[in-house]
Amino acid sequence: MALFSRRKKSVDQPDVEPQASVDTPVEHAGTPEAPAESVPAVGISVQAFRGVGAEAGPEMALPSEEEGAATDAPVAARPRSGASTDLPAEPAAQPVPRLPLAPAAPPEQTHTVDGLVDNVLLRVALAELEEGAGNDQLLGVMRQSLQGHLYLRVHGDAREQISEGKPLSVGVIRDGDRSFMLAYSSGAALQASVQGAEDAAATSAIAQPATSVYQQVITGGFTGIILDSSSAPHRAVFPVELLQKALDQADAEMAVKTLLAAPRDEQTPVRVAEALAKKRSWVAINDGSGGQPVGIAEARTTDGRRFLQIFSHPLEVVALGRKDQPMPFEPEQLAKVLSDHDEIAGVLVDIAGPSIAIEREDLSAVLVLAVDLGDD
Repeated sequence: MALFSRRKKSVDQPDVEPQASVDTPVEHAGTPEAPAESVPAVGISVQAFRGVGAEAGPEMALPSEEEGAATDAPVAARPRSGASTDLPAEPAAQPVPRLPLAPAAPPEQTHTVDGLVDNVLLRVALAELEEGAGNDQLLGVMRQSLQGHLYLRVHGDAREQISEGKPLSVGVIRDGDRSFMLAYSSGAALQASVQGAEDAAATSAIAQPATSVYQQVITGGFTGIILDSSSAPHRAVFPVELLQKALDQADAEMAVKTLLAAPRDEQTPVRVAEALAKKRSWVAINDGSGGQPVGIAEARTTDGRRFLQIFSHPLEVVALGRKDQPMPFEPEQLAKVLSDHDEIAGVLVDIAGPSIAIEREDLSAVLVLAVDLGDD
């Protein structure tokens, strides 16, 4: 967690004071940022998750080489800069996926206000929203919000409140019995919320992991959360039920997504493989339409090598806009599939981006699980 305390009325040049990472309680009686009439309508409900992340079914087999790929869209949905493999682009005739996609490579760390590092993936996903955005687009924002940090606007000195063991007095919008925590993807979005506010000089900001913020919304009795509240139409409102559903299906540490969104080096594939060996992932199962065999989705490179598609969260499957259904996959199941299919060259993780292709030689942390199963 990083803390940014502002002593000036303007947020153009905030003083930056990083603090140790701690879990911070949130005071429900935070300072309202805006009158009730400015509360946006909740445009998405937990029903948008219907059919996403079903319970694990029977073991699904990969189709044989003769049967062909297990999905009708086995390659990236559009060209991606910095891709880790030579996957070709999907033909232009294919429909554009409904949710915002991202390049394969992680974004460069940037800031729209000096000293405040933006959550670039979330900022870009919000920027694609338009007035009246549908559930599909909002789920895309939710997908990209599950890694990285969010900024909370705090009334008073956040550093002082933490040192004294007090709950943070965070920005809240109230509408009768409803209350929404406010959080921001970037320094610019935070700056927009402070502009013209009477208490601007007494405002500070704190950065916390997005999943930690969502958990605080759930446990704090809030109705939901508003991301970038002053940036309409590039803002999103998520009810608490949706946050609970997303976290129920997520790895608490978001280990894979965090690695994919961070700067990479030659050891990144190994680290991602180690995370896959410890955490449940997801696979995409097709519905058998068009005469295809029911099986796990895979991708093929231009030279014919086969990569199993793996996903860190069911929303990563939904993001592709295909008819595939996400199914939870334990590390031991992944190990068995790879062990039983020597022709599989590796795995392709979170193809909607940021993504990474991991060769079999870097998957030893997963493959050893199949050896252990055999010993049992």
